[in-house]
Parts: sequence; structure tokens; C-alpha cells
Amino acid sequence: MPAAVPLIAVVASGVASAAVGGGVLGALVGAGAALVVTAVGGAIFPARKPSVPTTPATTGFDASAPGAGRTQSVRQPITEHRIVFGRCKVSGPIVFLHSAPDDQGREDGYFYAVVVLAGHSVRSIGEVWLGDKSETDASFAGLVRIDRHLGAPDQAADANLIAETGGQWTAAHRGRGRAYVAVRLKLTAEAFPAGPPNIAAIVEGADTILDPRTGQVGWSDNPALCLAWYLTAPCGWRASWADIDIPALIAAANICDELVGTRRGVHEKRYTVNGRVSLGEGKIAITRKLVAAMAGALVVSGGRFFIHAGAPALPAATLTSDDLRGDVTIQGSRPRRDLFNGVRAVYVEPAANWQPTDAPPLLASNYVAEDGGEAIWRDMEFPLTTSVSTVQRIMKAELERNRRQREVAFPANLAALRLRPWEGATVALDRLAPFPARVTGWSLAPDGGVNLTLAEEDPAVWDWNPAVDERATGESPSVVLPNPGRIATPASIAVGTPTGTSFAALAVSWAAVASAHLANYEVEFMPASVAAWQGYGAGQGATAASIPTAEPTAFRVRAVARSGAVSGWREALVPATVSAPTATGIAGGVRLSGSFPADAVRLQIFEAASNSLAAASKLAAEPTSLFFDRTGLSAGQTRWYWLRVVSAEGNVSALAGPVSATAL
Repeated sequence: MPAAVPLIAVVASGVASAAVGGGVLGALVGAGAALVVTAVGGAIFPARKPSVPTTPATTGFDASAPGAGRTQSVRQPITEHRIVFGRCKVSGPIVFLHSAPDDQGREDGYFYAVVVLAGHSVRSIGEVWLGDKSETDASFAGLVRIDRHLGAPDQAADANLIAETGGQWTAAHRGRGRAYVAVRLKLTAEAFPAGPPNIAAIVEGADTILDPRTGQVGWSDNPALCLAWYLTAPCGWRASWADIDIPALIAAANICDELVGTRRGVHEKRYTVNGRVSLGEGKIAITRKLVAAMAGALVVSGGRFFIHAGAPALPAATLTSDDLRGDVTIQGSRPRRDLFNGVRAVYVEPAANWQPTDAPPLLASNYVAEDGGEAIWRDMEFPLTTSVSTVQRIMKAELERNRRQREVAFPANLAALRLRPWEGATVALDRLAPFPARVTGWSLAPDGGVNLTLAEEDPAVWDWNPAVDERATGESPSVVLPNPGRIATPASIAVGTPTGTSFAALAVSWAAVASAHLANYEVEFMPASVAAWQGYGAGQGATAASIPTAEPTAFRVRAVARSGAVSGWREALVPATVSAPTATGIAGGVRLSGSFPADAVRLQIFEAASNSLAAASKLAAEPTSLFFDRTGLSAGQTRWYWLRVVSAEGNVSALAGPVSATAL
């Protein structure tokens, strides 16, 4: 490092502030000042609040709260753009709403919405979620259309919106540089009982990230590369690549990509970044989150950025008595207020709908004993981390770093100009065993020289044995409250199977729905000679009905909630009829053949001595396939047969026949 007076600032992952100063680029830092800002602790630089207050009374969520609104679509007159790193489930502001008659002529049957997911181009927009269901859910078949736009600089306006919104969305609405989804829903009570749902999507984020190791530009979930992208982005610090120390960046990127074993027996990258940030959080807050994702530090020295990922520090120098210009001060232990022996953390769990989730807490019994038996916790947040294994590694490093309690105030001569904050150094003073440390504070002294603050840290801080150190993830207890806007579908339906060739009514029954919000049931039927469903009376309070009909008839039932929401239909359809039935005489009987329908489970056979259906009686046997041999007849006896299949629900088909044959 050149022997010039550096302007230095540090954004670090887990160390206390050594001094209070100004801006990250040094514009607000006095000559020779050095400082450290924690990535997960208190902010030295206050984060800028959203430009328009967002209170529950106006929007239903607070955009400044940690983890708030990550997957919620919102309507606001003014809001900040979002940045998506890596892969995560996100939503965003709704910038367009529209309704129109649907293909059945229903007023406002079609609902249109445009949701901006990111204020930049992205690699892909994957699965879209409507409420708590995927767009591929069977209940949405034929009801959902989603157009994806990745935010290319030259992207065209959505053609479907132009064609279907009556001039509300025009060719000028291109959304260049904005990744968004245009959604059209055909609103039905069955699919959307509570009205238009929340819209979110799985997004693979920023795709213009430069990797200096390969020279390629594309998508990456490497925290060091994503931080470098943010430093140079128009929505970030607007630095140039000449301002970034490339060797340090490459070293940090390599550390992030190292493979580390997990309790599950698989390997994952040491650090990844997967999440969304809002520009309203402010540059320092966003930078702090990116740094926290790799347990590292961002150092600005001499007007250049040095990016570091969490890993053992190689000593850049050995500080001895020859480097002193005054008396050294060694603090053997931290103040009680700065000490902790347990760590609790929150991260984002994809398996929990990408919501903030508690990681298994870490409490070190040996450190609890050192602290007189009192458990002292530190709470941490990792909004851009989606791996519980990664979170636990960072938690352990944070705890071990805190328990290395020696701190040295080292008044050095000008030889210390060769050191930067966050670099490693070996402290080797008289009457003191040498120990490794990091530079956490740096400032020029008025009398000449450099005042250093050195915090003890050794490579053991980063030791990790997944079989021992990684704790099992327990299922967090969930409180499930009744939802008056949803009602379950009856689990089953059954039809009373008739035994005669004719009938005047069919009995139908269904399983009760266990819900405190149940109002009644709707029953509909459709005789074979009618092409439309017909309602059966008003709402049914019972779970059975007898419906007049003299022909094969389909039935369906659904539950209705007191809120008016309805469930899906549970159906008992008319099974197909036996096709191409034949009867052939055999020795002592008749063989019946034909095509046994796929939706049938058994067969009813009606037999008569003449071609008279009214005189036919049902055979006791109910075969489950064809052919079937009717035995017990004498040679020369002729019989006529009619065949009818029965479905799994007990419903019957039309009769096939007659066919006849004479026993041999």
C-alpha cells in the first residue's frame, strides 16, 4: 500500500465500531480517519427511511421493517424500486389494474394486474404464486394467463395488455429495465373465493454481474460479486471498476465459492446471497446486508474498495515493540455489555414460503460457565441468506470472534501505514505470547504515526465440523387460524346403486366438511339426456339427498362458507356404457363379452327368458371384468342379457343390450 494518507471506512460483519465518521467513499471522512460499521449490529450511518411513509393504515405493511413485504404485492402512489440478488420469491408494487368482461360475458370477469418484481433486468422469472397456490394448480386451469418480462433495455410493451385493455396499456408502456409480470385472471368463486390474490414469483435476479475471474457478465449468487455490482450500479454507489481492488475481490469471490460440508451430507457454497432489498433502505443498509451474507467486510482505503469474505486472515505484518511510538494498552476482556455466549438468528427459509425463520439457536455451555451461568444472547438477522447451514456457520464465527476478547490500542509509528483495516497482523510484544489479530481501527495521530486498534482473532474462529457444529433444524410451531375465505371440498361422494332395471330416484350422500365457517352444501345433478347441470333445491344442511330421476344421472356437491366462499366440486359422474356387448353359447351356459369401461369397478347383469327388459332380473354375480360365463343352464335354453356398469362412487351407466345366446 503506498505511503499516502488514506481515507478509510469499513463496513464489517460483526465487530464493534472503533470510531465514528462519515461516508463510505471518504467524502465525509476526515483525513486519516478510520471506522468500522457493523453489518448486523447498530448502525453508525443511519439508513434512509422510505421517501413516503408506509403505515399499516395506508398500505398494510411497513417496508422498513426487516423482512417485511418481501413476497407481498402492494399498491402505493410512490415507492422505491427493488433489487433482487440470487434466487428468491419476491413480489412488488402493482403499477396497473384493469378489469373487463370475460369470455362468458360476465362484467369484470377478467382481472388484470402488472406487478414490478425488480428495478433492473433479471435472468428469469419462474413459477408465479397466486396467494398460496402455484399458477400450475389444477384449480386455476383455464383461468390464469401470465406474461413475463425480464427487464431488457429494449423490451417491447406487453402485446396482450395492448390488445385487451382498450387503450389503457399502450405500446409506450414498455417497462424497459424493469422486470415484471402481467397477469390476467378469470375470477370465479371456486378458484378465487377471496377475490384477486397476492401475486409473487420465483425470480433469478440481477443478470449483469461481472465476474473478473472469467470476464463473463451474467447472473451470480456470489455475495462478493454482487457487492461489487452494487458498488458500480447506477442504483448503488455509482463507483467505477477502477475504484475496486480486483485481487481482493477475486480472493473474496473464491472464498464464497468454496464448498463446505453440511449435516445433510451434501456440499454447498460457503456463502451465497439470495434475497431482495429496497432502495428505500439506503446504501449503507443494503451494503451491510450484502456484507453480512458473507460474514466479511467492505474496506474503503485510499479511495478504493477492498471486499473481504469471512475467512481466516493471513497476517500481513508482525507488530513488535519496534513499531511502537508510545505506550500500548491491552484490554484483556470485553465489557460485560459487549459480551455474549449465545446467538439467535433469523434467515429466509425457502421451505417456509420464503419467510423469515428462526435458525437453531447456538448457546455455548463453556462460555455460559465463564459468565457465571447466565445465558447472554445476541440476535442477528440475515435477510439475504436462505441456507440454515450457512447461517449456523456465521453464527458460530460471530460467537467465537466475540470470545476472543483481547483488544490492543497500538500507537504505531509510520511503519503501520502498510496496514489496512480488516487485514491480519500478529501482535508480538515483550512479555506477551504472540497472538493473531485483525486491524479494526485506524487513524492518523496528531503527533505523527498511526493509532491502531487490533482485535484478537485466530483461525479457529472459522473451524467447522458439520457433524458436531451444525444443529438439526426443528419445525417451528405454526398457529393456523380458521380462514373464513376458504372452505374444504367434501372428501367423498356416494350414490345409492339401484338393483332394478328401472328407478324413480337416486340417493346421493357426501362426507361432511369439518369447518366452523360451514353454512351449507350446494348439490347439482345432470341427467344423461340433459347437457347442463341443474341445482337441487336451496342450500342443503344435511349430507344426503334423494333426487328424482329415471335415467343415469351425474351428481356433484360443494361446501359453502358463511362468507359466501365455496369449495371445489366433488363429483359422481355417469360411467361409460359397455361397448360392443356379445353373447355366445357355451357348454351349460352363455359367455358374455364386450369392452369393460375404464371408469367402472363392477358390472350388473340383468337376465330374462325373453326379449323383455321388464321381465329381467339381476344376477347375483357382479363381475369386475369381461368376459363372464353364465353357467347352470341346460342345453337349448336361450337367454337375453342387459349389462350396466357401476362406478367407484356407486353411480350406474345406461344399459347395454339386449344380447342373447343359447346354451350348448
